[in-house]
Amino acid sequence: MLNATPGRIALLAQTAAQCETVQQIIDIAATAEALAVTAIGGAIQSALDGLLALNDEQIQFLKAARASEQAHYEVLVGAGAKPLTLTFTIPDPRIVTDAGVLLTTAINLEEAFIAAYLAAAQEFAILGQPDLVKLALQIGGVEAEHRAHLRFYAISAGVISGVPNNVAFEKSLFTSVGAAAEALVQLGFIGGDGPEITYPGPGEIDYSGVTQLRP
Repeated sequence: MLNATPGRIALLAQTAAQCETVQQIIDIAATAEALAVTAIGGAIQSALDGLLALNDEQIQFLKAARASEQAHYEVLVGAGAKPLTLTFTIPDPRIVTDAGVLLTTAINLEEAFIAAYLAAAQEFAILGQPDLVKLALQIGGVEAEHRAHLRFYAISAGVISGVPNNVAFEKSLFTSVGAAAEALVQLGFIGGDGPEITYPGPGEIDYSGVTQLRP
């Protein structure tokens, strides 16, 4: 398996500071999707083991979300992406034992993923890659669905307040995809000090109820 070596982490920072190529963008996107598949797998397993208080509906949502992230990963790799690492770190062990921490963390990650795909779409347009612009928007739209669902569950649990669909326009947090990747490093999900998890994580991918597995 690929490891988050200092060289690869330095590459994320370097990419964030310069004009990105198509290859760099899809490599980083595949890395983020692999992280999502792996982390969600860990959360599902913890819930099934009785260590994470999620109900059946929430577990099924996570299974469907994981399936869509896996579909994203497969399409990106099929397009030539090479993930920078397939080994990740959990910065806070409560992510897989405390439902509130899981939900707030997942919401923040989804916001980062949405913003990353917004940046990717803009960069692909500049690079004259309309098919990749469409792909970035298709994936980003699904990430936004995940965010709204997570907010619904977090609001229902009293973890946050407001409404699930609380933005008229998604936040543009990054000017490059590399900046989004660097944020994952800073948050401790890549090359951090927490427990390591390796793609694809525990359990089989469950595609039940998920359609449109290819763009």
